[in-house]
Order: sequence, then structure tokens, then C-alpha cells
Amino acid sequence: MEPKQKDHVLKRGAAGAKVSTCVTVFLTVVKGTVGVFSGSVALLADALHSLADVFASLAVWLGLRISQRSPSDRFPYGFYRAETLAFLGVSVVVAVSGAQILLESVRRVMSPFMIGFREATLCVAAVSALVSFLLARYRSKVGKETNSQALQGEARHSMIDVGSSALVFVGVLGNQLGFAWAEPIAGFTIGLLVIGLGVVMGKDAVLVLLDACLKPELVSRMRTTAMEVNGVKGVHDIKVRRSGQFIFAEMHVEVDPAMHVDKAHEISGAIEEKVRESIRNLDSITLHTEPSEKGVYRIALPVIEDRGLDSRACEHFGGSPYFMFIDIEAGSPSRWFVAENPGAKIEKKRGIETAHFLVQHKADVLVTKEIGEGPYHVLRDSSVQIFALDQESEVGNVLDALSSKKLRTLAPVDRSSQLTAAVS
Repeated sequence: MEPKQKDHVLKRGAAGAKVSTCVTVFLTVVKGTVGVFSGSVALLADALHSLADVFASLAVWLGLRISQRSPSDRFPYGFYRAETLAFLGVSVVVAVSGAQILLESVRRVMSPFMIGFREATLCVAAVSALVSFLLARYRSKVGKETNSQALQGEARHSMIDVGSSALVFVGVLGNQLGFAWAEPIAGFTIGLLVIGLGVVMGKDAVLVLLDACLKPELVSRMRTTAMEVNGVKGVHDIKVRRSGQFIFAEMHVEVDPAMHVDKAHEISGAIEEKVRESIRNLDSITLHTEPSEKGVYRIALPVIEDRGLDSRACEHFGGSPYFMFIDIEAGSPSRWFVAENPGAKIEKKRGIETAHFLVQHKADVLVTKEIGEGPYHVLRDSSVQIFALDQESEVGNVLDALSSKKLRTLAPVDRSSQLTAAVS
């Protein structure tokens, strides 16, 4: 992700945390004031819950502000984990406040009494539920836009606030109807919900700090994306970790052992570009390019007919009606199949079309009598080795000559030189 984009994401997240804090402070003051005058343990519990939200929002805001600092020599990966540390602090505050709510509710269940200002308490509970719902929607929207773990966690927390305010409403209503125990029971239930939420939030934060891979689907997506790049023979040892809102990744990429270093570098660049398109919050990816140790490689051979290993090789490349693909494993053919050549059916650029056809079928080696410059470079750019077919022969004989290293490498035919010679 570009520096400007990262800066925008972090500022957008910080603004969202700031708005959340202001709204939550307002709810806390209103619920706390009415709870004190009415004596409602459920509303006081809800106010304490909201007070925990205030500290949570402040912690998230502080974490996001710190995350915006530029990397330094001591912190080369940036300060993104400040948000996760804030998230961990939030979870502790939430769990502790839940335990306090639980203890007070137990005490009030043992000594219940009728609360006062019941109409005002009911009204505050209803308004709190509505505002908490709207705040949850807002936090979720900003959290998804910025991929903020903390804001998305706060969004889930706000939905718990909706439920807790609804419980306050039910508990106070029950108290008004003569069931004095209903209101502390509501407070007790809220306490359990708050503790559970704190535990879940803390678990997520600890896993991130331990570099756990929380989204295995990202590994699968990166492997698929890398394998789509021409010249990649294999991908392994993919590691993904999260730091704040951003993803850091590394992978090992296998290429042809004979590939030039410039071409390998070009492939690495193509992989990085495609992975960044697939994972928009990727901060950086480290690619380790290494020679492939394939146990199986595929030979492509133009053939006149489909008679298995008894088929006769064709002297033409682009005009060949068929191509036989033979997989060689441990020095012997393990599997083969014949496919029609789409290039033979067109009038212009047969060779280019045929070359792309071989790349699509993941050929590692081509044996042919001659080949033009365009198709030659298409195949070499995809790390396909090209050998010369000296004379028309059966497929089995060609394989024997190839395995005994009797075939020479083939250079492209210079059509312009041929034309000049013909004119002369």
C-alpha cells in the first residue's frame, strides 16, 4: 500500500475513533446520572459498560495516532502494533468492568428494592439502545473501510451495548410491574456479556501480537495468484502476519534453474504487483526466488497424428495440427496426451498463437525443427527450453535422443535475413 493511502487509512480510523469516543462519553454521562438518582443497578452497570467503551475508544484513538508515526531505525516495521496493544488494553478494561457489574448485581439480587424515576430510566435505556445501534453501524463502516481491527471490535462491542440497553429496559419495566429482582438480574446478564466480550477481544489481540495467521484463506489466495504468473514453477513457505491494520507477507518462489537473474527479478515484480491487487491492505511482501527442483517436467512436440508414442513428429511449428505433451518423471514418460493446435487454424501469427498455447499447457521443453523469433521469445520469456528436431521421427525416438542429450538447442529463424537472401 502506498504511503499516502496508508496515511489516509490511519487518519480515517483515528477520526472514527474520535467520533465514537464523543458519542460514548455523552451516553455514559446520561446513563450514569439517571442511574445514580434512580438507584438502578442495571442502568449503572450499563453506564459502567459505556465508561469502559470510553477508555476503549481513547485507547484505540491513541493507538491509531501512534500508528501514523513514520518507521525509524529502531522500529523499521513502523508502529502499527500500537493499535493492537491498545486493543489488548481495551479487552482488559472491558473484562474488569464486567466483573464489577457482576458482583454488584449479585449483591442487589440478594437485597432487591424498587427503584425510582422509572419512566426516565426507561426512556434513557430506549434512547441508549437506538444510539448504540447507530454507533455500531458507523464503527463497522469505518472499520471495514480502514481494515481496523480495533474499530471492528468496537463495532461488535456496540452491538452488545444495544442488547445491554434493551436488558435494562426490560429489567426496569419488570421492576415497575412489581418484580424487584428483575432489574438486578438484567444487570447480572449484562455483566456476563461484558466479560465474554472482553475475553474474545483479548484473545484476538494476543493472537495478532504472537504473529498467528488469523486468515488462512490469504495464504491460499497468494499461492494461487503467484502460480498464475508465467515462469513460476512452484510456491512454498508462505507466511502471513498482521500488524495493526496491515498485512506483512513472505513467500518462496521456484523458477527455472537456467533462468537469468534479470528475468527472475521481473517475475518477482509481477508477483508482487498481482498480490497487491488481490490484498489491498498489504504493506510489504518479501519474495525469495530459488531454482526449481521439479520431479516432473513436460515436453511439447508437434505431431502429425495422434498415435501415442508411435506418433510421428511434424516438421512445422505453427502449422502443426497437433501437439503431444509428455510428462517425464524419474527419466521415463509417466503421462501423455495430444491436443489440437489452435494456431494451425488461423492465417496470421500462427507461431505466436501456438507459443501461447504451449505456455498455457505449462510446457517446460519444446522440440521442433524451426521456430520464428516472435514465438521463440514468447517461450523463452516463460522459461521454456527449446531443442532442435533434426529430422522427422517417431515420438519415442525423439524422447530417447533428448534423454541422451543428443539434441542441440535451437535458435530462432531470422525471417528478414531469409527474405534478403532470397531477393539477392
